[in-house]
Amino acid sequence: MTKSSRALGTKFKKGEVIFQQGESADCMYVVQKGKVEIVMETEFGANRLTIKKKGDVFGEISLFACKSRFASARALKDCVVLKVDERAFITKLHQDPSLAFRTIQSMARRIYDQDHTLMRGFYNQDESCCEITGFSSYIDLALFLDAEVNRARRLMQTMAFAIIDMDGYGDICEKHGIEIGESLLKSLGSILKQHLRHNDIVGRYAEDRFGVLLYEADGMAASKVMEKVKESYSEHVKDTGIVDIVSTFSCGIAIYPEHDKTVNLNKAAFKALTKCKTSGKDQVIVADPGPDWKKKKVVEKTPVEPPTTKQAGWGFGFLKSI
Repeated sequence: MTKSSRALGTKFKKGEVIFQQGESADCMYVVQKGKVEIVMETEFGANRLTIKKKGDVFGEISLFACKSRFASARALKDCVVLKVDERAFITKLHQDPSLAFRTIQSMARRIYDQDHTLMRGFYNQDESCCEITGFSSYIDLALFLDAEVNRARRLMQTMAFAIIDMDGYGDICEKHGIEIGESLLKSLGSILKQHLRHNDIVGRYAEDRFGVLLYEADGMAASKVMEKVKESYSEHVKDTGIVDIVSTFSCGIAIYPEHDKTVNLNKAAFKALTKCKTSGKDQVIVADPGPDWKKKKVVEKTPVEPPTTKQAGWGFGFLKSI
């Protein structure tokens, strides 16, 4: 490795190791140019955990936890990486106190994503999955919802909970057979996966119902996603070739923190779903905020907004001046 002509960071050629798994941590790093891959070495070989791009920080968790590196970092392509030790970080912290907030936020998001990766792995185990759809069972999703409400509360994030119910599922099974009904369930499950993000969670909520957790989504965003799912499913039903088959679904959505307890979130989503069913079916309805939420909006002061991406130099671009 050689010093970059920019004199800010260190230049690494493709494949060079920046730090090795198991080494002691005395600094963190910022990618100034190129890409860096974080790789965990196991007895079964190397496993890539993530890729860091320009502006991304890595190695900070081991530094702050005073632990050895749990993974290796190496240049995925030629790159320039800025090394920031504890002294430099503290100096910058005195100059810009908001740096502490942004650093913690970055670490929290990374831990949040890692937790979701572990949870998805847990709920994808064969013994906890529905045989028809491959999704988690009702009890699994119910427990997961409670944990995620608590998480959203700690991280002060929004979350949408949607309940999808296939309209006239019993009639379809009676008229066309259980195989056709189960095939439609599988198709709806596949369409949901296509339209949701990798960290959103889908669970089997009853014979013909699904529960969906959409992270950091408000009512408008969640409704838009479910409308797209509904359109795609409608097109799929038309393409089945069964002339007289009619299959749609209704969807009720509730938002945290508008409903700030698991039981209230669940009830609100079911209430919105019931409204769909009694007012024509084949639609998506978002539950109104609860009465307590309206009181809070009137009584509580408007919180101070965190700095925007542009204001905060998001991606830790502010470290370039160190």
